[in-house]
Amino acid sequence: MDTAEKFEQQYQSLAHNYEVPEIISQETKLIFILESPHVAEVQNGVPVAGASGATMSKKLFGPEYAKPLGLLLKKHQQEVLERPSLDIVGLLNVCNIPMQERPYSAKDMENNRELLDCLGKIRTSAKKTPFKEEALVVVEDLLLTKFKNRLEKLRDREVTLIPCGRFAQKYFQLANVSSHKWTVLMDVPHPSYNSWSRDRYQQSVNKVIEAFNRHKI
Repeated sequence: MDTAEKFEQQYQSLAHNYEVPEIISQETKLIFILESPHVAEVQNGVPVAGASGATMSKKLFGPEYAKPLGLLLKKHQQEVLERPSLDIVGLLNVCNIPMQERPYSAKDMENNRELLDCLGKIRTSAKKTPFKEEALVVVEDLLLTKFKNRLEKLRDREVTLIPCGRFAQKYFQLANVSSHKWTVLMDVPHPSYNSWSRDRYQQSVNKVIEAFNRHKI
């Protein structure tokens, strides 16, 4: 078994219990691209199911909406009701399994230590590229191939893509998938630590609100 096959096998082993799929429907027009799931996302099976998702909901729908965006969209899918403001929103992670160790059991961490070590280094090395260590190169390629495949499925759709934060922006650019039908907003911060409410990011966040309101009509 070569290195790529070994890491693919470890990825599939972890995906069995920890993979969190994207939320994208036929009505989706505005897609937030984020890094990877964490504890709340694995527990609920949707992206941005924790504090970051709550920040997003408040900015998009108003301060009275404190429920994380991922949970709002999950409930919306289950109820099959027509809500224009929720219909248009989609969520997509660069990596569909957690890149941090905390969501994993001790046994799964032990059995897949090499892959998790690489994912952790890639996650915290947003500015370092390209990698020189063979294992990191192989795992980054694995991550990018899976991400590219998800982006390719959107090429024929008129959507606004919003990579949130440096990691998502870096890997969106590295994926090098584009479409004349896409609008891309590149300077939006990750919604963690209430960053969407900071003065320095208001211009970028306002562009998100404008795009959301435009698609909602």
